[in-house]
Amino acid sequence: MAHGKETPRQKMIGMMYLVLTAMLALNVSKEVLDAFTLVDGGLTTTIQNFAAKNEGLYDKFNIAYEQNPEKVGDWKIKAEELKTRSDELYEFMNECKIEIVSKKDTDAIHDGEVYLADVKSKDNTNFPAEIMIVNNKGAELKQHIEAHREFLLSMIEDKEKYANAVASIEGILSTEVPEDFHRNKKRGATPTWESTYFEHLPLASVITLLSKMQGDVRNVEAEMLNFLLGQVDAGDFKVNVIEPVVIAKSNYVFKGVPYHAEVFLAAYDSTNIPEVKLDNGTLLETQGGKGIYEISYNSIGIKKWGGVISIEKDGQVTSKPFTAEFEVAESNATVSATGMNVFYRGIPNPVEISVGGVAERDVIAQISSGNIKRVGAGTYQVKPGAGKNTATVSVYATIDGKRKLMSRADFRVYDLPKPDAVVEGVPGSSGALTVGKLSQLQNVRAEAKDFVFEVEYKVLSFEVAFMGSGGIWSSMPSNNDRFTSQQKTLFRQLRTGQRVMIERIKATGPDGILRNLNNITITVR
Repeated sequence: MAHGKETPRQKMIGMMYLVLTAMLALNVSKEVLDAFTLVDGGLTTTIQNFAAKNEGLYDKFNIAYEQNPEKVGDWKIKAEELKTRSDELYEFMNECKIEIVSKKDTDAIHDGEVYLADVKSKDNTNFPAEIMIVNNKGAELKQHIEAHREFLLSMIEDKEKYANAVASIEGILSTEVPEDFHRNKKRGATPTWESTYFEHLPLASVITLLSKMQGDVRNVEAEMLNFLLGQVDAGDFKVNVIEPVVIAKSNYVFKGVPYHAEVFLAAYDSTNIPEVKLDNGTLLETQGGKGIYEISYNSIGIKKWGGVISIEKDGQVTSKPFTAEFEVAESNATVSATGMNVFYRGIPNPVEISVGGVAERDVIAQISSGNIKRVGAGTYQVKPGAGKNTATVSVYATIDGKRKLMSRADFRVYDLPKPDAVVEGVPGSSGALTVGKLSQLQNVRAEAKDFVFEVEYKVLSFEVAFMGSGGIWSSMPSNNDRFTSQQKTLFRQLRTGQRVMIERIKATGPDGILRNLNNITITVR
């Protein structure tokens, strides 16, 4: 059978079948026959998948019929006939397989199905020919396929409109002998369809071919089910309750921005246009069975409106009143710095931004100097630029596809505060420590006390100054934040009452500015 609309899996299996058949023609060893078992197994899986898919489609028909038997009834009858005829053709093909295998390998038949893996006479060429050619099963099968094809085509009235479906059915259920088979026969001989597919071929290939035909039956059944379902407008059902529905793009609008609402009947018939009349007698324009109401106000507050929607049903007019309201508000936005009312350079300043009545995805924030980025729901981080003492945050909102400025806010921009130099155990810029505590000191830290943000400063260098013999001051440097071994040796040599100074302390913060910090004086006690 020729290929029509097939899945990649089916195409692969079909190609494998052709390759294996060609190898058989070259008298390849018996092991090749076993390869048909793999192909047949793949076909069986494909058939099962199609069967499950088709059952789901039939279930859709049943549900649609329960909801609207009058509209779906005729199409459901056609679907049931499709199922009956498809099952009959499928079973006839299965009977052919059973008869061929029953000639010798009855043990390969389980629960009415042929298991090619259990067939021992896979290379036998007489059994298929006897059943399909001599007993005329092949000719009968051809007639059944052609009858099924014509039945399916008869359900498609507009064949030009559904040309793809027609071509698929004709291709999948074709009983034409491929041109290659004509060329391979002797001149003057016209091979029949049944002799082409069932004569002089080993049993394994014939059983696999019949499995492929069964898959084709389920495949084309699925296509026809989809076609029939497409002819039913399952969402267009008759209803016995008519309720007006008012849907607005938003019940919260800004001054000068139009309020947009749609008024329609639930489960309405698009071919039966309703009449929508406002309380002041104005008739609304209707589109697709819905009345369109649009108005804008230059004053703020709650705006109420309503009217009557009417529709003709079975020669009678049904009318239902409706009311709705919306609020017109001033354009506004909220911009607040989470930490303080200023921005600091070099760190991410947290900011909250929201616009009332506007979805977060439609809010855009920009800053005049530096950068601002969204980090969460309504939360942003601002890093102000260098050289400016102020920064302006502008908030825009996208409303009805247009960008609108909602608010602007100015912020002062400061450098980070100068941190204090800190040594463990010393409460401020001076204090007293024992020699033991001094010798255990590890580093000098820089901290910005009482600052609203947690900022990490790094000490780059410092010096330890002390008074030596003769009253002369000397110093020992460190090129990082840690006390050197030489400095710790000095600490251990000090006596009660002596003093050391930690001075020339240099540190930097995330803003990159180098700062000279306060000196720390320590007295030995």
